[in-house]
Amino acid sequence: MISYAWRLNIAAMLFFTFVQVVVPLIPRYAVVIGAQPFLIGLAISSISIAAIITRPIGGILSDKWSRRKLMIIGTIFASIAYFILSISNDVNTIIISRILEGIGVALFVPSSIASAIDYAPEGRIGEALGWRSLMIGIGFSIGPALGGILSELLGYIRTFIIASILLIGILPLIISREMEPHYSSSKMSFSGLRDMRFILALMSLIIHSVAWMGVLTFLSAYLKILGYGDLEIGLFVTIQASISLIIRVFAGRASDIRPFFTTALGLLIISISYFAIYILEVPPLLYFASLIFGIGIGIFIPSSQTLALAHASSNSRGFLSSIYTMGMDVGNLIGPITLGAIIERHGYRLGFSIVPFLPLTSSILLFLYGLMKSRKD
Repeated sequence: MISYAWRLNIAAMLFFTFVQVVVPLIPRYAVVIGAQPFLIGLAISSISIAAIITRPIGGILSDKWSRRKLMIIGTIFASIAYFILSISNDVNTIIISRILEGIGVALFVPSSIASAIDYAPEGRIGEALGWRSLMIGIGFSIGPALGGILSELLGYIRTFIIASILLIGILPLIISREMEPHYSSSKMSFSGLRDMRFILALMSLIIHSVAWMGVLTFLSAYLKILGYGDLEIGLFVTIQASISLIIRVFAGRASDIRPFFTTALGLLIISISYFAIYILEVPPLLYFASLIFGIGIGIFIPSSQTLALAHASSNSRGFLSSIYTMGMDVGNLIGPITLGAIIERHGYRLGFSIVPFLPLTSSILLFLYGLMKSRKD
């Protein structure tokens, strides 16, 4: 019989598969119903705003109440969001749907990450996080393609309804009669927020998210200006995502031993990939940069999670996971705006030349701190 830990791995994969079925279609659907560009942007950003507000609440409830129940509620919220999306006929309803989706993701993700640590064997937290990260990555890889196929065959409305129903279908994987191993005392500890490992991991995630969301947004626009179609940027994303999946479990195992150095290595390789983007610029050579980025992100994600959360006490894992994952939301908000302002004033080439130094600086700081800490130990 499959273990509960692996049932949660599969549930995480399916959750993000069905979420990613819908997410790439929302801007196109908004155009179809006549939404203006500003309101489309507001609809897309509303999920990050909702997630930033909700994540700490979800994290605290995860530690004080139940990770399993938070994952169930988060899944239900996402399902309701896509049902509302299926009956929407204006951008205001889309925004309401996105807010509910943001709440659902914010409740599901911290509890999912914390539960991976709860059920990890002794000394193998990084490996457990690597497997959970791998399963989530598979969901991100499969979902958009599945959504594209369904929308072509059935249209947007039916696709949203199918995603809503399929999300409810994963609940049996999460529901369990097993006693949860993390129930905590009434007193909750916030001391992990002062742990330098957590602080450095959080800052590295924010810096990575700022750089990546800026690059992804404007590399797509730059290729469009140069006359390349949707296929080229799609291949860039697919290549890096596929390569990263191969590496995540191995990186997780390595991060159990030296999380500072594996996180720094991931950021260094990501920095190299951004230099490659600047130099190679256009397909097909640009795909070599995508391959390098995939290696870097495959190392960085499980390593950074291990660095942030491996030493968290059982009564603070959910909360710390929520604050840590909030780094992605912050980066998603800041990255496109900041790089957009630079590019608007100084052009794409200068904008792309600045980006590599963000993960490079973070990598150097992590490596130096890790070296200092290892000498003390």
